[in-house]
Amino acid sequence: MGGLTIIKHVRVFDGQDVSGPKTVVIEGSRIGDDALADDPDPSAAIVVDGTGCTLLPGLIDCHVHIRDEAQLAACATYGVTTVCDMACMPPEKYQKLRAAKGPTTWLSSSLPAYEENSRHGKLFKFTGVTPDHAVHNTDEAVKFVQDRIDEGVDYIKVIADFPGHDQAVLNQIQVEAKKHDKMTIAHTAQYVAFERGIQAGFNILTHVPMDKVLDDNVVSKMVGQKTIAVPTLSMMKRMAESWVMWGISWISGRSSNFQIALDSVAAMSNAGVPILAGTDANNSGVFTIVPGQSLHYELELLVSAGLTPIEALRAATSLAAQHFNLHDRGRIAPGLRADLVMVKGKPDEDITATQRISRVWSGGEEASM
Repeated sequence: MGGLTIIKHVRVFDGQDVSGPKTVVIEGSRIGDDALADDPDPSAAIVVDGTGCTLLPGLIDCHVHIRDEAQLAACATYGVTTVCDMACMPPEKYQKLRAAKGPTTWLSSSLPAYEENSRHGKLFKFTGVTPDHAVHNTDEAVKFVQDRIDEGVDYIKVIADFPGHDQAVLNQIQVEAKKHDKMTIAHTAQYVAFERGIQAGFNILTHVPMDKVLDDNVVSKMVGQKTIAVPTLSMMKRMAESWVMWGISWISGRSSNFQIALDSVAAMSNAGVPILAGTDANNSGVFTIVPGQSLHYELELLVSAGLTPIEALRAATSLAAQHFNLHDRGRIAPGLRADLVMVKGKPDEDITATQRISRVWSGGEEASM
């Protein structure tokens, strides 16, 4: 720490727009002032030639389920320097990951609120997971939120699919989370779940329906309430393909169509709903998605849903940081945390260029590739 790295002749996506080629300076763990590059001590500075490359803020995956410390650290090799875990159990695993030191920042909800007879409850049973955090009524909703606050969570996660919690329970979870100034994130993989999540006032809705395209009625409410979306198209595609292959209607309870998911993302994006990049990366053995690597595929899917490459990049950088209150990252500007990814090519024109990673820095330290 405390060293100087000078990246020259590199195009820069600063989290909003592209400029350059120019020079970017890393000073210790932070992005330094460009003036530091004017007359560096050659014996102290590391100089990197960024010709033909684009520098991005470290990528943020807004929906993951991390297995262990090694997998968390490995995310950085794919340029993913921050992940938002959306269910971590048992509590011992949460505590281990919370204490982990490494190149990837980990945020988490710990346990999600769910109801045993919901589809998620059945999925827990199917995968052999037997969590003890079911919430049956408003009193238990109050206790659930307080328990998560006591654990030191970053946000509150709830399963809003139907069948599931009564609407009153969902509403109470939102009320309690707001009392503690905690953001709420709802699993909403159906059209009706979006309606329930919006009615409760949850801040972020993760996943996207495949049973019915989100219409103007739902999308306009999202805009009015400033609701944020994390579609997890990687997971929706995997689920749609698996349901057809396995015929597991007992979980889905409906037909599924991935095109509906794409059309729903387009409807939200066109209306101005903030879209964030998240994969639902996990090692469940049922709908497995590889953490780190999968975020690049998610960006491709967002572009296929109608986002421009620049909008997809924002979804995994500045917008993600803004809406998860990560004010020290997600952009390239002096004073911010030096989480950076240098890729070969122009990802603002061809989103697949994010996969051609040249170098990664996390907190100013170069990550092993």
